[in-house]
Amino acid sequence: MQSLRSLLAPAVLVTWMSLTSGPVAQTPPTRDPGTPPQAESHPTTTTTTQPQSPTAQKPARRRGGFTVIEAGTVHPVSGPPIKNGVVLIRGERIFAVGQQGDLQLPPNTKVLKFPDGHVYPGLIDASTDVFTDELLRGDRSLNAGSVIADGLAWTDSRDDHLVEHGVTTAYVNVRTGAQMPGQGAIVRPRSGGFDLWEDKEQAAVQLRMTNGNDSTHPLQRQTQLESVSKLFDDLDKYLESQEKYEKDLETYDEDFKKYLEHHAKKNGKDKKKDGDKPSDKSGGDKTDGSKTDGKGEAKPGEAKPAKGTQKGRRGRRGEGREPPKDGKLQDVEAEELTAEAEELTAEAFEQLLATVTALVGQPQAQQANRQDPVGSSEAKQGAKPDEKQGEKAGEKASKDSGPKRPTYPKKPIEDLQKKALNMVLDGDLPLRIEAHRVDELRAALKLQHEKEIPLVVLEQAYGADRVTEEIAAHGATVVLTDVLPFSLAAPGDKRNAYAKYDPTALPLKLNVAGVPFAIAGGTARLSAMLPMMAAAAIGSGLSEEAALRAITLTPAEILGIAKDTGSLTRNKFADVIVTDGPLFASDSRVLLVLSKGRTEHKAK
Repeated sequence: MQSLRSLLAPAVLVTWMSLTSGPVAQTPPTRDPGTPPQAESHPTTTTTTQPQSPTAQKPARRRGGFTVIEAGTVHPVSGPPIKNGVVLIRGERIFAVGQQGDLQLPPNTKVLKFPDGHVYPGLIDASTDVFTDELLRGDRSLNAGSVIADGLAWTDSRDDHLVEHGVTTAYVNVRTGAQMPGQGAIVRPRSGGFDLWEDKEQAAVQLRMTNGNDSTHPLQRQTQLESVSKLFDDLDKYLESQEKYEKDLETYDEDFKKYLEHHAKKNGKDKKKDGDKPSDKSGGDKTDGSKTDGKGEAKPGEAKPAKGTQKGRRGRRGEGREPPKDGKLQDVEAEELTAEAEELTAEAFEQLLATVTALVGQPQAQQANRQDPVGSSEAKQGAKPDEKQGEKAGEKASKDSGPKRPTYPKKPIEDLQKKALNMVLDGDLPLRIEAHRVDELRAALKLQHEKEIPLVVLEQAYGADRVTEEIAAHGATVVLTDVLPFSLAAPGDKRNAYAKYDPTALPLKLNVAGVPFAIAGGTARLSAMLPMMAAAAIGSGLSEEAALRAITLTPAEILGIAKDTGSLTRNKFADVIVTDGPLFASDSRVLLVLSKGRTEHKAK
């Protein structure tokens, strides 16, 4: 093992210089050939003295000095224990882990010494109901779309004080009678409350495939398990309807844009016609040949511009248009006719204006049969009404030719449960299945295979000792609770079907089969007993290293947060606990708890 001097001197020296001379690029410390790495392998990169948190894109800021924890033994979890070890913390993250050595540190370094102490990463409870109330824990109306994080609250009860027992991270769910009891959340317990883990407020979807330890017939359980598969029916149709709506919305936006552009050009709002001249503010000829006096008004004796030619007569979506009332021809129709008369001669315009004036006030039935004012002379010469109607319709169709106003697409009804299950199928959310007995576990694995679910976590898998190979083949992980002697039933109790299960022996069998597993409290009251549960598994043959991993790094991997916590590794959160003896000793006591480098508990 390298000395602290060879491991940290270059980095600390550069960092110390940066405190007085500003940011300076630094190179991670190198190790001698043949020396094993101190922590988990990470790609070698050049960092700055002001690293940013990978979980929050915030501007870099100047951080304070180092906090150094020196102890008799440091347990990184990602590597072997380090005698006379030291953990260097800067800000909310771990700077380095190694052995103690003769090293001169910057003046603002805070040193905490525990000569006989043991240092561990913060404990992680992979399943608990902390910060939930009785109402939430008994809510049978929950489904896959329910967000448990919305109902969490700090009550300051004894069960809420997880951090005092070394638990710095917890996955919160509830055990209700609902088939899909919501979406669990990851939280960070604190001394006077809790923080939701950023982007992990919706960390997994819960599914219940068991009736508990009540006596049930196998056929009854089979019927229940078959009904679970129906939850995943029609998910493709729902997804297709959502995708179709998004495409229809894009098409609508494009069509409506074309519709507006067409009518803007028709009304002369985009650009003037070829040959048009801008009006002379100082007076002169207008585009229709009339004279102006410089204020836009026609000179005496000259024709006034038609009302329909005024700019802003209609809004972009037809503001100002009124539907016909009482069978009367509206002013807007007269405006349209006068607008069409711009290109007519003066004589034709006068005739058109007289016709419009005569039509105002006629019944709607007569309006339907009115003649074209321009072609009225042809009607007097014997033109048939039907021919006149057809000619007028054709002319109007040619004038109104263009895109029709598009119809806004109808939004499909949003189903939060189907949305969440689609995220499960896409691998965006894990599916955590509560399954106890052997037939329930096999049904859960069958569901994973048939629906091609990427991430499956089996909870409370008491009968997993008979299907360990199947679990390993499917790539599922396991979260064990009640890992205590006789926690389910007394041995030989024939009235209880769970009496044959031994939760303390199961961790060893899963470890031998290569199945990743975590040991969890299950309830807030038992979260404080995580070390005791791990010790019970050690008593049944599990190694201390595997037991420690089951309450630190493995649950972090199952929860998808191993890049930030679970072991004492450089650049991870400074989640650290210090005990006065080995963690699994019955008389061991927690002396200090740091969460992101912040002191959350200190023994008196």
